[in-house]
Amino acid sequence: MSGLADPHQSEELITIAAIRRPRGLRGEVVATSLSDYPERFAPGIPVWLRPPRGTARAAVIERAWFHKGNVILKFVGLDHINAVEPLAGHQVCVPLSARVVPPPDEFFQDDLIGCRVELENGEVVGTVVDVVPYGGGALVVERIHPDGRRQECLVPFVRAICTSVDVVAKWIRISPPEGLLD
Repeated sequence: MSGLADPHQSEELITIAAIRRPRGLRGEVVATSLSDYPERFAPGIPVWLRPPRGTARAAVIERAWFHKGNVILKFVGLDHINAVEPLAGHQVCVPLSARVVPPPDEFFQDDLIGCRVELENGEVVGTVVDVVPYGGGALVVERIHPDGRRQECLVPFVRAICTSVDVVAKWIRISPPEGLLD
């Protein structure tokens, strides 16, 4: 349908939307957008429709628009409700190589996970194990103390504290206020 390679034999897929249900009778679906970039849903964009279990299938976005906090998607060749009813629960995916490049000083959450966190003097503090949406976003940093005790700390992901980030080298340098890591 789209000329895409089989994703299971090539590269990792990333999810840009989750299909919730059909909309109307003309083959449209209501989906939750998981992307900050609306251009991901431009007409002609090839995507993969990945079911909860089973093999992903190729599709092409015919049109899309945002409505009441959701994205309404129509795929080429799926023109009736009967063709899209089975898509409820599917993920709309693109290959990792097709991921949008974020603007400078913005990062994908999954790129932050696994980064080593260190102080300005190079002392290693721990590793980012999650990113949580408390306020403006916070890193969950797992510290392993010399006695083997593990501790999770919330580090606000703000420039005043996270002074340098290199997601390619997988490190984040922080300047924490007193007591943040206690």
